[in-house]
Amino acid sequence: TLHEATADDVGGILQLIEPFERDGTLVRRERTEIERDIANYTVIEHDGVIFGCAALYPYPEARTGEMAALTVSPQVQGQGDGERILKRVEQRARAQGMASIFVLTTRTMHWFIKRGFVQVDPEWLPEARKRKYNWDRRSQVLVKKLG
Repeated sequence: TLHEATADDVGGILQLIEPFERDGTLVRRERTEIERDIANYTVIEHDGVIFGCAALYPYPEARTGEMAALTVSPQVQGQGDGERILKRVEQRARAQGMASIFVLTTRTMHWFIKRGFVQVDPEWLPEARKRKYNWDRRSQVLVKKLG
């Protein structure tokens, strides 16, 4: 099932993203951060196990939102779960009045480009996000306009 995350999902999200944090694909997130932001998360779950997640962080002043921590378990990659999570995040963003969503990625640019994202300069980022941009990670910034 695909649903908005609740406090009960925190452990499952941590378990899912931990290997990706370890290998540097994802930026480390503390449990307290995920607990605080749990309402921003969407998860895919099969039999009580979380196999995919993503968070949406709104930047209302720029009418955009960051999709962060998009993760799909290696056991189910290639089965469309990432696609389903992306669609749900896009719906949530539209419902909040956003005109676009953006991602910062170091590894999976092609996946996003195939799904309608375009690369932009990090200068494009909303002010509040630019201040937190880690120039050392050299993440690509990709944006998708929501029609």
